[in-house]
Amino acid sequence: MNRPASPSRLAPRRQRDGLLGLAVAAGALAAWAPAAFGEDLSFEAARTVLLAKSDKLKAAESNINRQEFEVKAVETLGFPELTLNATQLYGRKNFDLSGLPVGVTAYDYNFDGPRSSLLMTWPIYTGGKIGAAQKLREAELTGAKAELVEAEERLDLQLVARYFGLRLAATVEGLRQTQLEQAERQLARSRRFEAQGQISAVERLSAQVSRDEAGRDLVKAQRERESAEAGLARMLRQNGTPRPTTPLFVITSPIEPLTAWLRDAEIKNPTLALIKSKGEAADQGVTAAKSEYLPQVFAFGQYNLITHYLTPIEPNWIAGIGVNFKLFSREDRASKVGAAQAQKAQVDSLQAEALNGIQSAVESAWLRVGQAREQFKLFDSSLALARENLRLRERAFEEGQSVAIDVSDARNSLIRAETGRAQIAYEFVVSLGALLEASGQIGRFPEFMQRAEVQLQP
Repeated sequence: MNRPASPSRLAPRRQRDGLLGLAVAAGALAAWAPAAFGEDLSFEAARTVLLAKSDKLKAAESNINRQEFEVKAVETLGFPELTLNATQLYGRKNFDLSGLPVGVTAYDYNFDGPRSSLLMTWPIYTGGKIGAAQKLREAELTGAKAELVEAEERLDLQLVARYFGLRLAATVEGLRQTQLEQAERQLARSRRFEAQGQISAVERLSAQVSRDEAGRDLVKAQRERESAEAGLARMLRQNGTPRPTTPLFVITSPIEPLTAWLRDAEIKNPTLALIKSKGEAADQGVTAAKSEYLPQVFAFGQYNLITHYLTPIEPNWIAGIGVNFKLFSREDRASKVGAAQAQKAQVDSLQAEALNGIQSAVESAWLRVGQAREQFKLFDSSLALARENLRLRERAFEEGQSVAIDVSDARNSLIRAETGRAQIAYEFVVSLGALLEASGQIGRFPEFMQRAEVQLQP
């Protein structure tokens, strides 16, 4: 997704042939404008900014990098290990030779001197312990990648709620502003009619009360819009005030059937992928625990680099194959196997529970999408009635056949219908995002935006 070009990039280009002072002033003004007045931001651009600046995603990416290094660290567990050893020895050994017919009764052997050797050990068979360790790290890497996708999906859903929540707040504010302007015009007419003696002071006061009520509603809508702006700006790590340009939308035609969404959720939901990776890791834990019952076969070799101080029985080099078979362990190996198997059973149960929860979330979101779509279409008649009723009430008031409170009630009915329609559109958008997130397909959200038959322009 391409981010929208900022005014600071466009201004110098337009002023290329102008005076240097004007160019500098234009650049300074352009740099200051986004922070002061806000920046137009489409949903796609907001998502690009979020993915680039989210600290949660950066942490998840760092975890992937760590797991990749862990995988590389165990790739060579089956290779031979070479150790350089250097020591300085001090010691004596007294031999009693009095019983031998060699003419010497005793001999003192001096062990003093440096020793240095190369020692090689090579695991040949470990009962599956090495393979289990390698597969365990691979499973953890798979889980880290699933965690990153899960974090992206949840952030996308939060962005849908906040971005279009700001869009809804701005729409409601616009409706309240229109309501206030209409109430002020009504109040002006009432004052004129009162001066002409056509209506009483009570009618004019009723119009005043309606105007003040509309003013209070506008102030509330402004505060809610400012709060939504602050939440979105903080989420996107922006200092300026974001101005959403992507409108609320509704897909009036039916979407894919529930069975398709459930099938996709079992395949694409990152939470299931994460739990599956934990199940694979638990399998390797069982293998590693069982390997404690099996022998360890290894090859070894040693080459002494300093031979001057070796005793007569110490070889210059030695090599061979060995077997270790643990007859008794300080830890209860059977309990370790049981613990690993219990962990595997726990993960299997968590996977079944997670699948059930995800299916419930998919079904609930799919039903809410359908409900919002149907409710949105049923608002058309309410809007048509409210508009016609307001038109007739205003005309009747001008002709002296209606009172101010009737006009106020008609206006409030229209505002409620328009606000309710916008709120239902917001519920549709959020429910659609929840459905896509639960099925692991939140990345398809722009695709559904393009499919929308209705867009609510403020």
